Amino acid sequence: MKSIIYLIIPLLALAMFSCRSSNDAASPPVLITNSDSIRIEYIETLRIDTVTVEILLPAESSSQIVRDSTSRLETSLAVSDAWINPDGSLGHSIKNKPESLKSQIPVAVKDTHSKNSAINTKEINVPYPVIVPEKELSASQKFRLNSFWVLLISLLASLSYIFRKPLLRLMCRLKL
Repeated sequence: MKSIIYLIIPLLALAMFSCRSSNDAASPPVLITNSDSIRIEYIETLRIDTVTVEILLPAESSSQIVRDSTSRLETSLAVSDAWINPDGSLGHSIKNKPESLKSQIPVAVKDTHSKNSAINTKEINVPYPVIVPEKELSASQKFRLNSFWVLLISLLASLSYIFRKPLLRLMCRLKL
């Protein structure tokens, strides 16, 4: 009976001062939602384009008086001939010169393009990170940590004292 009491007292002391974790429950996972927003991109380009433009004819005139029966008058765009016919009538012809009155002019043209991107959403379960700030141990916690080895040695000493006779007999049989 006495030997059982010697065994129970150190076991109760170990049970009372043993260490355990303060974080028993597993932390729940956190739902993280990754989503991309809508992105609208406007691209403006400025390019130089040539445009054909019609030019108005200049108001150009010329006159000439001659004492002959024919007359020829010429400008930068046309040629005119006039004459008197034998019956006394006046003849007149005008011809344009084969030149183009169209011109190519550079013009700045602004083009605008827009690009739209869609929304991409992806949900990922990520375990919640447990961040435990380090803090100073209290006096009772320091005592528990330091008393573990003392209690272990006292338990081994008490067990060897309680079971000294059977241990000695075993050692004699094995001739240790």
